[in-house]
Amino acid sequence: MVVLSPETLIEIFKLNVDDVDCGGMRLRLDKVFAFRGQGSIRINSKRVAEVEEVEEKDGVYHLEPGAYKIRYMEVVKVPSNTIALAIPRSTLLRSGATIYTAIWDPGYEGRGEGLLTVFNYHGIEIERGAQIAQLLFIKLDRATKFTYRGSYQGENIASTSIV
Repeated sequence: MVVLSPETLIEIFKLNVDDVDCGGMRLRLDKVFAFRGQGSIRINSKRVAEVEEVEEKDGVYHLEPGAYKIRYMEVVKVPSNTIALAIPRSTLLRSGATIYTAIWDPGYEGRGEGLLTVFNYHGIEIERGAQIAQLLFIKLDRATKFTYRGSYQGENIASTSIV
């Protein structure tokens, strides 16, 4: 397995040094949403749960224990010869919360979303724009023709530049 270095990410995506961490691209918190309904996954259909944006106070989200849908600030285009995995920042874990994400498939373009779960009984405060994860890019043995063509292609990127 080959994980792309920060230097390679800077070169490929034309990133600034502040956009990378020791092992990958920084993912910063953009928005937080609370679940307001039930989701459904069936063989031939899906319906994501309804959500409502959580209000921030002075740029800070004050989150009680529970599960939240989150959106990252960064817009990403995953090359056809890589997959990407978002790994939570250790400070997030040490504060009693974590992030769950799916694989970011080759060819995916968008501002990704994930699941933030707060386990700390006292809750957590997270400032909008704070780094909460690293996105690691793992090189495939070759570029694939099986690139992402799902319903989340292009999500959350209306008139935003792609990294």
